[in-house]
Amino acid sequence: MPITLSTIKDWCRVKHTGDDAALQLIYDGVVREMEERTGWCLDVVTRTQYVEAEPDNEELLLLLERQPVSAVTFTPTGGGPTALSLVTIAGLQYVVMDHASLTEYPVTLTLTCGSGTLHPLLQLAVLTRCAQKNAERGDDTTALSSDYWDRISAMMGKGVA
Repeated sequence: MPITLSTIKDWCRVKHTGDDAALQLIYDGVVREMEERTGWCLDVVTRTQYVEAEPDNEELLLLLERQPVSAVTFTPTGGGPTALSLVTIAGLQYVVMDHASLTEYPVTLTLTCGSGTLHPLLQLAVLTRCAQKNAERGDDTTALSSDYWDRISAMMGKGVA
């Protein structure tokens, strides 16, 4: 988890522990939503990618649906897991599908995705989305201070009844 619960609580301005479970659930949902929308993984996870046919470029490069990726393997018929090479071009990762034991398609690749580090813009997006989802709950459990009503009443020129 590259973003800690403490960081999320600070960003959402939650000072108590009563909403920790809800904030963790919100974070998990935001991380999954970001992964589904963009393909970027925050937490280290294993995903699969189905490849129907051989790539149609000379280098046999295939753009990976999930980013960033630290390892890609496939299991050929009658063999064990076999690692494939990764190439990074313009910040996106591709897998080199040129391997001696990769002779039959379709094939399912196993990707190890995610990283313990996070791009600052992604971190900002996740924290902002968590704050938005927390605010949408509509159940602010932090009571306003008792002198709040006194100040508002005094500003309006009336006393508290």
